Amino acid sequence: MNRLSPEESSVRTITISQRHEGQRIDNFLIRELKGVPRSRVYRIIRKGEVRVNRKRWTHYVGSFRRR
Repeated sequence: MNRLSPEESSVRTITISQRHEGQRIDNFLIRELKGVPRSRVYRIIRKGEVRVNRKRWTHYVGSFRRR
């Protein structure tokens, strides 16, 4: 199992600009987390490790858009 460096495993807080508002969360994270495999992005979404407005993002099945 791969161990993440402190930079990779640390919590990041990102404020979304109006330009990116309404964008699918998976596509946004893939763009923001350059170098992180898509499979890892989808895994952190599924596991509830992504938070939006301080709440876990749990809408994995069906839609990635924040309502």
